[in-house]
Amino acid sequence: MIVNRMPAITWHKFKGNDAEIELPALSAPEVAAISFSVPPALQFTETTVNEGTSLEAGTAPVTGAFDEALAAASAIDEWETGMGKDGQAWLQTASTRKLSVVVPAGHKEEKPLVVRVEAQDGAAAVAAVDVVLQAGAALKLAVHVDSPVSGNGLAGCALRLVVGDGAQLDLSSIQTLDNSWIHLDDTGVFLGEGARFTSSQTVLGAAESYTGFAADLSGREAEAVVDTRYLGHDANKIDFNYVIRQRGVQTNCTLTANGVLMDSSAKVLRGTIDLIHGAKGAIGQENETVLLVNEDVRNKTIPIILCDEDDVQGAHGATIGHVNPEQLGYMQTRGLTPEQTEDLFAVAAFDYAQVNAFDAQVRHAVERLGVATLGSTYELLAEED
Repeated sequence: MIVNRMPAITWHKFKGNDAEIELPALSAPEVAAISFSVPPALQFTETTVNEGTSLEAGTAPVTGAFDEALAAASAIDEWETGMGKDGQAWLQTASTRKLSVVVPAGHKEEKPLVVRVEAQDGAAAVAAVDVVLQAGAALKLAVHVDSPVSGNGLAGCALRLVVGDGAQLDLSSIQTLDNSWIHLDDTGVFLGEGARFTSSQTVLGAAESYTGFAADLSGREAEAVVDTRYLGHDANKIDFNYVIRQRGVQTNCTLTANGVLMDSSAKVLRGTIDLIHGAKGAIGQENETVLLVNEDVRNKTIPIILCDEDDVQGAHGATIGHVNPEQLGYMQTRGLTPEQTEDLFAVAAFDYAQVNAFDAQVRHAVERLGVATLGSTYELLAEED
């Protein structure tokens, strides 16, 4: 399956245009592998597919609310997710628990909508979530993909989000899978007039992790702020694809990524900002900072700006480099070996994830993965830090 294909195919020799995934034969997970925590004030329909039968529960029949919202916004022809049509279709088919949520107009929800996916051996644990925020609504969406038990398989989440006029959606997602799993994360966002969307994503594990994100800023003065943190260790393979279409007048987007690559890990990040004709006054900027801790790591950073409008501002950049030898020497004078110094960067990534975790369960998962990755070094350096 080909996923994460860039809109502008140019990097043939670089071999960074897209990603190819080979998926093993996987069964359906147990129902408990996926769970939703929906605030009482929201309207929702939950569909569980178990042994060929579909069971529905919830407070209102809102399964078709996503398609209706797109049709009302006249944007359904342009709808896309970051992984592309094949990845989107596979995840929707593989998902065994689906959730459709509507946040009523003007409602400011204080409690987060929480989605949890727990990997199961030999299974594909995938949650599919549709969220519609009507005009002036506000919601926090939290997603956690974890592997509390050992095994091999796939875990992931497919998000389709519509943020109506003047609404605000804050997405926080974290992935804490052990090194034997495949992770798929696919998101598509549509923003209406004056809508605001923020995303804070942390990727810490999995043998292979693929993230696709697409945002359509169609409404006037719509804004999207995307912040991604990642840690590559062992022989992990991490693949990102971001596509942000700015169609509306005076729209604004910021894409920021910060990562650490250790051991023999490899990472590709494609970041495309598309300033479409008619998006007068739009501002788009992207930047990535990558720390290469080991000589064996492989990094590909592909920032792209497409522009078909004169009255816009677009900027991109990347800062990529190894640990300064002088810094390593300084740390040695303080009693740390080069290996311990390099591990400090991994500890910092786990510390950041713990500090910004949305609940205790996520913090415990981060600690578990930190110990599994660095062993006693994590506990020792974390205490010293």
